[in-house]
Amino acid sequence: MGRLCNLPRLNPNATRLLTVSVDVETALAEFESIFNSDPSLAAELLRLANSVEFGLRAKVTNIRFALVLLGMERTRGLAFSIVMSRYPRKGLRKADTQAFWLHSIATALIAEEMGSALRAHTPMAYTAGLTHDLGRLGLLLTEHDPYVDYLSKQFQNPEEAHQLERLRFGFTHGEAGAFLAQTWQFPPLLCDAIRRHHEAPERDEDELVRITQAACAMACEMGFPELPNCPAAPADSPLAEAFRRRNAEAPERMAESIQKRVSLF
Repeated sequence: MGRLCNLPRLNPNATRLLTVSVDVETALAEFESIFNSDPSLAAELLRLANSVEFGLRAKVTNIRFALVLLGMERTRGLAFSIVMSRYPRKGLRKADTQAFWLHSIATALIAEEMGSALRAHTPMAYTAGLTHDLGRLGLLLTEHDPYVDYLSKQFQNPEEAHQLERLRFGFTHGEAGAFLAQTWQFPPLLCDAIRRHHEAPERDEDELVRITQAACAMACEMGFPELPNCPAAPADSPLAEAFRRRNAEAPERMAESIQKRVSLF
């Protein structure tokens, strides 16, 4: 945990976005102010807003226009995608983080769709999906060779993988990620979703936690696994079943969207 404390902090402007509720009247102005205080982040957001993936009819030339066209929740998720993709990874090869990044983007997009399918839109669903495996990145950076060795092992099921993770490193990647998130002052609910993303879903659990759990499992089921040599646990929650029904006619559509989103970073 001490070594995790010494990791560079995530971009503080992105973290500030987590403190703004998109439901308040001042949200648009607050988002705009945060982006305007960070020219690099703003420039990256405008680049994404003008990419082919979003297919906007007009060229986006300023942050307010981007916020209006993309929506604040999507903008927040894209900002976190930017800062996560740019996070310092000294000593890591692309091969070390490729599976982590693919699974994170997949979980984020699936969580976003699950969140929008509920009666009320679930704030931060995409961001929770994107950051749920933050602990894996932290462990790769602080325990590089031993953790790469751990990731290469064969496991019979996720429970076996978690047991070995705790035995070798003292805690699971979910616990490590929640610790990092708390250190970086993420909202408590987001920290909880990161910590509990591998727990069995419970009926009385918060929507954000349940969405993160279901989206993580669905990402594995769709071919974007957390661990390359570990059979995925079945995605058997009502949210996962609803997602399957919603995508039954074109299951390749989501996989294509995931690959397109990854290519942007």
